[in-house]
Amino acid sequence: MTMTIEYIRERSRSLPLPLPLVYNRLALEWLGMASSMLKISDTYSSIFYKALMMVLQEDGIGRGKEHPYMRMLNIMDVMLDEELKSERFAHMLTDYLGSWLSIHAMLRMVYPVKDYDNILEDVLAEQFRSYTRMLSFMLSTQDLPVDASSYDVVYSKGKVRLLHYRGGKGYPILIVYAMINRYHIMDVSKDKSVVRRLMDEGLDVYMLDWGHMGYEDEHLSLEDYIHILDEAVDRVREVSSKDRISMLGYCWGGIVSLIYASLYKQKLNSLIVMAAPVDFDKDDGILAVWAKAIDARRLVAEYGHMNGQALDIAFLLRNPVRYTVMKYLNLWKRINDRAFVETFYAVERWLYNTPNVPGRFYEQVIEDLYKGNMLVRGLLEVDGKRVDLKSIDLPILTIVAENDDLTAPASTLAVNDHISSKEKRVMSIPGGHVGLCISSIAHKQLWPSVARWVIEKARSSIIEEARERGVGGGGKDNGDVGISSGGIDG
Repeated sequence: MTMTIEYIRERSRSLPLPLPLVYNRLALEWLGMASSMLKISDTYSSIFYKALMMVLQEDGIGRGKEHPYMRMLNIMDVMLDEELKSERFAHMLTDYLGSWLSIHAMLRMVYPVKDYDNILEDVLAEQFRSYTRMLSFMLSTQDLPVDASSYDVVYSKGKVRLLHYRGGKGYPILIVYAMINRYHIMDVSKDKSVVRRLMDEGLDVYMLDWGHMGYEDEHLSLEDYIHILDEAVDRVREVSSKDRISMLGYCWGGIVSLIYASLYKQKLNSLIVMAAPVDFDKDDGILAVWAKAIDARRLVAEYGHMNGQALDIAFLLRNPVRYTVMKYLNLWKRINDRAFVETFYAVERWLYNTPNVPGRFYEQVIEDLYKGNMLVRGLLEVDGKRVDLKSIDLPILTIVAENDDLTAPASTLAVNDHISSKEKRVMSIPGGHVGLCISSIAHKQLWPSVARWVIEKARSSIIEEARERGVGGGGKDNGDVGISSGGIDG
C-alpha cells in the first residue's frame, strides 16, 4: 500500500493536471460509462420484452403455428438487426468506448496500467479456456485433436507458419485464412474438413497459420502481412515446383489475398475470394456498422492492439439469445448424435480461441477500409504502390453464404465490379459465414465444385504458359465461364 501511495505521489508531480482534478474527471467518466452501459443493457432488455409481449398477444399459439419460442426469436432477430445497426445505438457504443478509453488514459497517468491490462487480458482468456475445458469434460470430447489432418511446417516467420498437408497431390492451392480467428475451422474434424475435401478432389493444400500475435507484434502492418504472404507464396511455388498457384482468401484473409493479387498476379493462376468484405460501403452487417462507428486510432493508441476476447464478446452481442441459449438447446436436442456433439465442441473451441489483432494492422483495416473504403476507390497504397483492383485479370471465383451476418454478400460480390477478369464465377450456398466450412451442403456441393474449378483454371494456365513459351498449342481453353445467377453452378 505504501509503495502504491508513493508511486502515485511521484507520478502526480509530472501530471498535466492536479491529481484531485484527475480524480474528479475520472469520476465523471465512470458515471458516463455506467450511463452508456445502462442504455445498452436497456436496449437488449427492451427488445426481449417487446418480442415476448408480441408473442403472448398473438392468437393461435400452439395450434399449427410456429412454436412460441421460435416465433419470439424470429421477432427478436428483426428488432436486433434494426436497432443494433441504428445511429442511436452506434452513439451509445461510441460513448461507452470513449469513456472507457478516457478512464484508461487517466489511469495511465497514475498507475502502471499496461501491467494491469496484461493481467486482465490473461484472466479473460483463461475464462474462455476454462469454458472449453468444462465443455470438453461434460461432452466427453477430451481426446479430440485440434487439427484433423496431418501437415508439415514448410515455412515460418515470427508467429506465422505455412502448413503443407500430407497426402495431397496435384495442383497447389494456398488458403489464406483471417487474422482475427485461427485456421482450425478449415480442418475442424475428419467429417467437416475443407482441407480433406479439397485433397480428396485432387488438390495439394497449403494453409497460412497467422498464429497468436502478442504484445511484441503490435507494430505489424498491412504491408507486413503482404510481405509474409509473398514469402509464403514463393515457398509454395518452390515446394510444389509450380510457377503459379491458386489462392483462396477467407474473410479478412480475402482482403489481403485481393491486395496481393493486384501486386503479384504473375505468381497466381486463379483467385478465390470467400465471404470477404470488398466494397465496405455495401457491408451493412452489425459488426461492420460498429467497426465504422468506433475510433480505431484512439483504441490502438491506448491498448496497442485489438483484444481477441473483446471480439468474441462483440460476436455474441449481435444476438445474445441465439448465440448462447439457443445453441445449447440445439445441443441438448442432439446430445445423442455423437458426430454433431464433436463438431459442436470443435467449433466452440475454435470460436473462443481468438488471437489479438496487431494494432497497426487493425487500425489500417478499420480506418482505411471500413471507413475510407479505399480498396475499391483505388486510394489504398502498400509500400508506396497503389492497389489497383482493375489490374487483376486472373480467373476469379467469388463464394458467399446467402445468410452471412458477418460479411454482407453484396460487399463480397462487388469484387466483380472492380476487376478486369474475363472469367468470373460465383458460388453461393444457404447458411451463414461459418456454414461455408461446416455445413453438409458445403461439403457435398460447394467444395467439390471449388476443387473442379481450381483444377480447370490450373490446367488452362499451364496451357497458356506453354503457348507463351512456344511449346506446342494443344488443349482447349474453356473461355469465359461467366457469373452464375446463384447456387452451385457445377
